[in-house]
Amino acid sequence: SFDEEEYEIFEARHIGQLAAAAVPTHFWRRLYEKLTNETFDAGTHFQILAEESEDGSRSYSVVALNDIDASDPNNIFLVDHAWTFRPQVARQHLREIPGLLDRICAVVDIENPSNEETENYSDYGGSGDEADVPVEEAKPQQPADTDVAGSSTEMKHNASFVESVPASPSCGSMAVENDEDRRINEVLRRMWLYIHTYTMRFTDKEPDESDMPVWYMPDEFGVRIGHSANPNFRMVPMFYSPQNVAYSLLFPIRNVKVDELVTRDYVDSVMLRERTDWRPILMHPWLPVDLCQEKLQHIFQQDEFFTEGRTADILPINAPDTVPGHKGKLRVLAESCQLIDNLKNVEVEKVDRLEDADVIWTRKHFFDYRNLYEKNPKALVNQFPYETVLTVKDLLATSIQYAYKDSSLDPKTMRWPPSWFETTFNLNTELPQFVAYFQQRERRGLDNTWIIKPWNLARGLDMHVTDNLCYIIRLVESGPKIACKYIERPVLFRRPDTGHMVKFDLRYIVLVRSLRPPMIFLYNDFWIRFAINDFSLYELDDYETHLTVFNYNDSSKVLNMRCEDFTDQLEKMYPKLKWVDIQKKINVVIKEALVTLSSGTPPRSIAPNGQSRAMYGIDIMLKWDSDDEKTRNLEVSLIEGNFMPDCERACKFYPDFADTVFKTLFMDEEDLSKVTAL
Repeated sequence: SFDEEEYEIFEARHIGQLAAAAVPTHFWRRLYEKLTNETFDAGTHFQILAEESEDGSRSYSVVALNDIDASDPNNIFLVDHAWTFRPQVARQHLREIPGLLDRICAVVDIENPSNEETENYSDYGGSGDEADVPVEEAKPQQPADTDVAGSSTEMKHNASFVESVPASPSCGSMAVENDEDRRINEVLRRMWLYIHTYTMRFTDKEPDESDMPVWYMPDEFGVRIGHSANPNFRMVPMFYSPQNVAYSLLFPIRNVKVDELVTRDYVDSVMLRERTDWRPILMHPWLPVDLCQEKLQHIFQQDEFFTEGRTADILPINAPDTVPGHKGKLRVLAESCQLIDNLKNVEVEKVDRLEDADVIWTRKHFFDYRNLYEKNPKALVNQFPYETVLTVKDLLATSIQYAYKDSSLDPKTMRWPPSWFETTFNLNTELPQFVAYFQQRERRGLDNTWIIKPWNLARGLDMHVTDNLCYIIRLVESGPKIACKYIERPVLFRRPDTGHMVKFDLRYIVLVRSLRPPMIFLYNDFWIRFAINDFSLYELDDYETHLTVFNYNDSSKVLNMRCEDFTDQLEKMYPKLKWVDIQKKINVVIKEALVTLSSGTPPRSIAPNGQSRAMYGIDIMLKWDSDDEKTRNLEVSLIEGNFMPDCERACKFYPDFADTVFKTLFMDEEDLSKVTAL
């Protein structure tokens, strides 16, 4: 018995989750009672069986202790979570949270050399042998019926699962692993067989930071449930807001007999429902798939892909190719004033109507260029139609690759042109092609380190650096991602504050006055963003080694350096390099990228438009083409483009920055001591 009003509050709060997870409605009331009373009664209905083979390895299964009727409202069970985390901090958790490493090692059958009994933390409370510390690592077992696997533990991963880094000077010296590090590394490698994900929406965060995937490992009972492509149970996560805690809900989807094996589908995800033909690929972490004979290729999307989920831009009809800049006082319609408030020599008057403006300066997506031309043909706007092919990560990759689609793969390096853009796959549309490419690189002994980026989150949020194929495949479940080949030989810089040899990237401000013909200017000063730790490929999950973004929690770790000091130091570190030559290479790459991205037809290309002028932030990295210090050459990679980048630092470091931008873009006045025409 329970308060009907309180139940209705519960349902109103959680109906979105329960409906999205397809939890049958007849379970909801009993679920509410179990959550309210914290009833963990799985132990009275299920038993864990542990089977030990002759070599001492173990496999586990879960069986029903009684008949379980799928229509009985009582047959929904709470499964606790042993560990909730983000992969980027998993190593830190395992090092710092008391008892966590021992518990997780027991869950995933990693030998504890101290051989002490590990406490069983599960709320399952049933019979079975689930908490003993297993001995010896189990060997891979291929079930006779590949449709049904035992619990994850049974599917042990042989050497082919370890996607390791070939030794190279860029790896730095490999640290000697102590026993704790060995166990942590083994957990980090194996956890992708046991963990699951849900996304937390933070209402108080910026839109590009609000949706954050969280990963969790079910308790000792939850991880023992075996796999089947035709399962009798489902297990789905649910966040229970009154307690601020997440559980997994286990419920039958058909009637189950006493002693019957309990199974669920390990790849029961949105991705599988959209791409049923990808099941063998998604199952690779448990049942390895070999795509080494597949053709290496990209899959190019239809035009609709470029406008999906976005308002399509409307182009003007019979508009002139060029609209001249304005002289004197500028009437500006603006909703973002960061740059405008820093103008010193350019006189502006703020206006409220599009018809009255000389310049429209907006962060919001401007899409109706036809309306602008009809109402105010002399106005200039700070966006180009379809510029998302530069500013959105997945569209950037597919647009560049489409422009070079007739070029062939270099058989030695396994790279497609252009040399200034790293090989990239859209994991939502090209997962099988990525797996084939990954496995064929691995077979050739080429470096296989990748950086996985969400399409839609900024500043290094939810980025992952890894050489573990299982990890990458599982990340597909946590939202749209691209996989970019990680630059394994970056040019390094010795930080004067710490002495660390770190990776860095360069942020350039690019001012585009016209695309056909190209009238592109580069602001001469750039920003350098440094990583914190010595570069090596040993701990790929170390955020402070592999990312150079500025939202570090500790501002004292951020090194601000003027570009002339940086270039002087770099030339001293690498006497063969001259910055003037490097800058020429960078200029060529930036211009080539913008010409490439505006050479096709919209929406897979930026559209030229006489009334458009834009400022972009372009991120560049420098890399070596080989490990041989005597013969290696420096190359330039374009990492990404950003619309209307944050210019607070620019205005602080360079007081005339805002004036230079406005004069170059909107007044047709370029000061060649401050900008370079590309």
